[in-house]
Amino acid sequence: MLRKLALLLLVVGCSDKPTVVAPTNQADLMTTLQALAAMGAKEAGTPAGMQAATYIEGRFRTLGLSDIHRETFGFPQWQLVSKSLTISIDGVASSPGFDVFEAAGSGNVDGPVVDVGTATDADLVGVDLTGKVALVRRDPSFHRSSQLRNVTAKGAAAMLYLSVAPQNLRQVGSVRLDWEAAATITAVTVGADDAATIKAAVTAGKTVRAQINVVVNSAPGIGSNVVARIEGDQPDTIVLGAHYDTWFTGSSDNGSGVAELLAVALRRTQHAKPRYTIVFVAYDGEEIGLYGGYDYLHEHKIIGKDPILAFLNLESPSANNPDIAGLVHSNQPKLDDALQKAHLRQLYGVYAGLEVVAQLFGGIIPTDIQGAYRTGVPTVTTAVTNPYYHTMEDTPDKVDLQLLADSADAFDTAIDNLMQLAPADLALADPQLWTADVTTSAGSMFAIDVMVRDGARVLAANAHVTAAVLFDDFSLAGRATGTTDANGHVQMQLAPSLITMGTGKRFLHVTAGPTYPLAETILVLP
Repeated sequence: MLRKLALLLLVVGCSDKPTVVAPTNQADLMTTLQALAAMGAKEAGTPAGMQAATYIEGRFRTLGLSDIHRETFGFPQWQLVSKSLTISIDGVASSPGFDVFEAAGSGNVDGPVVDVGTATDADLVGVDLTGKVALVRRDPSFHRSSQLRNVTAKGAAAMLYLSVAPQNLRQVGSVRLDWEAAATITAVTVGADDAATIKAAVTAGKTVRAQINVVVNSAPGIGSNVVARIEGDQPDTIVLGAHYDTWFTGSSDNGSGVAELLAVALRRTQHAKPRYTIVFVAYDGEEIGLYGGYDYLHEHKIIGKDPILAFLNLESPSANNPDIAGLVHSNQPKLDDALQKAHLRQLYGVYAGLEVVAQLFGGIIPTDIQGAYRTGVPTVTTAVTNPYYHTMEDTPDKVDLQLLADSADAFDTAIDNLMQLAPADLALADPQLWTADVTTSAGSMFAIDVMVRDGARVLAANAHVTAAVLFDDFSLAGRATGTTDANGHVQMQLAPSLITMGTGKRFLHVTAGPTYPLAETILVLP
């Protein structure tokens, strides 16, 4: 009897230790990938997108998660009306297959084609693209929206993008850099074989011209995040998310993220009640503007003031033959320790601070945790690209199931490790991030006062600051830009009419940094 009592006390005393759960089943992962693949392209605001949301919601219910619901948001939905492309080489015309990038602008262009490499700042030194069509090659580590921004600044009339995928597959995507509904110039993408012909002709000094005619418009769209939770002993939350909207089938990007999200959720249901609440979010609208991630941030951090300890993001966590296989995170020692003890550093060849992504990609972090990271919440995201990225051949067979299963097990362990930390352990400021203190005042103009400090919390002179007013969730009313003075201060002004547009929620987003944003402050507007 005493022995049984002693064993009972031992079990009770160890109840807060992590439960041992069997390794993630690869067949279950494939079942999810195939179910999502059968829905085809799952773009935000489309019937297939809503079908995916319904599927994920059903899976959450099957797992027995609580507070399962959808959170909808409005966004400017880009629509292609018409398109045409003709390439002439020494007067001989051809019409290669092409696609128009989401959020490209309208344009009727007939101009010479100029090769500008990958359109980095270094590539464009001394280059004048006025009236010309910029020939731009895909670079996995420099985002197409940054490339479009750069060639636009040099006067380009259009961007002709050279895909690098096998089989002459065209790589698509969005070129929204900020909150704009459409760019000021148009941008189209062609396959690698067609691209090689065009590039070779330009290199050989032949006369190469592009005739591009694109007509687009914009209409209100509705996106929908799917949210569920496992209630903890404390209200502090760890948010685990993955976007479900895709280009084409989108199995690696981001069917694999959804499959892992569901796999980790299953694993967490097999653990004892957690110390902290775990929230699972399937984000919508990531591919076109990071809308799902920002909407969750708006609703739960900015408005709801939820005590969020960390955001963990499953962005394309697995693919066969990856170009890049990385995991990046906020620079916070306890967070780093939790990830490394879960052996995530061993799974992903690139393991680095999130600031590296912003440096490489032209100032943006192209996944749902961009806003969370910039506002100072501890964040983690995977990032795996592959030769079939954003093509119609990103199908279930392109996903590395072993890596996906191992990643699910490792993130489950990382969550266990985070459960052992105190909230104060995750409250340390990332020294790579800046801060922007924002105050506003209304009068004849809407004034926005911003005080910017760098990572050492020193007032930052010559910082670039942008203030954007959003209405009806994600429609852009207007923006102002400025540069801080010697005291780290700048005041910007906007017309008061911009602050009252629309009938839905309104927000002021202020970003600041040396040349690209390292800080973001979000205010709710009346």
